[in-house]
Order: sequence, then C-alpha cells, then structure tokens
Amino acid sequence: MTAVEAQWSPVQHLILGEDPQLRIYAEVSVWFKKIELFRKGEDERMFLQEPTPEDLAVHKTLLQRLLADGDHLLSLIQQMGLPENIEGIQSEDVAAAVEALRDTYRGWHEPIPAERREQMLREVFPDVVHPDYKEFRRMKRKQEWPKLRQ
Repeated sequence: MTAVEAQWSPVQHLILGEDPQLRIYAEVSVWFKKIELFRKGEDERMFLQEPTPEDLAVHKTLLQRLLADGDHLLSLIQQMGLPENIEGIQSEDVAAAVEALRDTYRGWHEPIPAERREQMLREVFPDVVHPDYKEFRRMKRKQEWPKLRQ
C-alpha cells in the first residue's frame, strides 16, 4: 500500500465497506427480489384488473425507483465489479433487468399513439383482427384472444 493509499484507506473503508464487491452482490440480490415482488403486484393490480389512476401512479413511482436503483447498481458494478456468486448473477443480468424495467415504463407510462400501435400490429400480425387497447386488456383478463381473419 502506498502512502497515499494509506491516507485514503479510512475514508475508502467507510464509503466502500470491508468487501465492496460482496456488498454490491448483496444489494443486487435484494434488488432482484424487489423486482420479483413488483412484478407480482403488477400482475395483480395492472393486468388481472383494470388499473385505477392510483394504481398507475404507484406503478410509475415504483418503476422509477427500481430504475434509479438499477442504474446505480450498474454504475457500482462498473467501478468495483460483481463477484462470482452462487446465483450466477452477472453484470449483463442487471443490465437486462434495467432494460426490461425501462420497456415496462415506456409501455405503461409513455404509450405510443393508437394509430402507430395499430399500424405496428397490422405489420407484425397481418392475419389477426386487432382489438383496441382497452378491449385487449379486457380480453387478457378473461383469457379471450383475438381470432384469425378468415
């Protein structure tokens, strides 16, 4: 250890802890558990029933927090690394989870215009009759799916 490192050591230990990589791994594990709980709540409140304005507001707030935490964890992983672990979690897994949360945010809280959505659905699924969005969500709750065009 150099003289400079020795001078910084108490501050570094206070900020980063005894084993920074282990701490990051622990935080990542907890974050993934939070996502799992969020997804269960999302299924119950956003898909299995018609979400209320309050559901949408809470959903948005929780997503924003999960995204902020995920971005922070990715930054820490870039700086300190993520140790090999029993769960096999890698930095790519964290990045993919953040991207999936961003997609969810865009899907619920930055919807594309109805005309563009219909155009995309017709291009991707030309043989399916496409209900409007509210009708689709009703169908999903009741497990009724669009019919193929005859």
